[in-house]
Amino acid sequence: MNPALLLNATYEPLSIVSWKKAITLLILGKAEMLAEQSSVARSATQIFKLPAVLRLVRRVSVPRSRVQFSRDNVYRRDGYCCQYCGDQFMKEKLTFDHVLPRSRGGRATWKNIVASCQPCNLSKGNRTPEEAQMPLLKQPGEPRWWPFSTSSANFEKHPEAWRPYLWT
Repeated sequence: MNPALLLNATYEPLSIVSWKKAITLLILGKAEMLAEQSSVARSATQIFKLPAVLRLVRRVSVPRSRVQFSRDNVYRRDGYCCQYCGDQFMKEKLTFDHVLPRSRGGRATWKNIVASCQPCNLSKGNRTPEEAQMPLLKQPGEPRWWPFSTSSANFEKHPEAWRPYLWT
């Protein structure tokens, strides 16, 4: 049984919770279900549809920390997709690419690094995307939130029901 995405009352993603925690929040009236899974949980007397996405009834204040800049997080932000050709790859087949090359003052920041396949990275070389005539699929930026949780077994692919609530 899969975990559920928990949203604040303002529809901001808060965390990923286990299906047991999700059912508990629903039973206590602390959350409402926005999307359901195809799975069910059974008790001795009831059958519960498992939530895929739930929203808290009351807003909670949560301090936000920044997403740590790392190679893996860049790949996750870019959906394991080369930002030049658009093909998806396993992380072992991806590389970092500096939009503004390091030799020209480019730094390793969220706004200057994208995931790239090796052929595109070699083809772009020591040029900007404009100079190489290789436009980016989307402009890189710092993610506002990342659904990290040990209960989320597969970071690369999120359930379809979560996508409308996650940053892109």
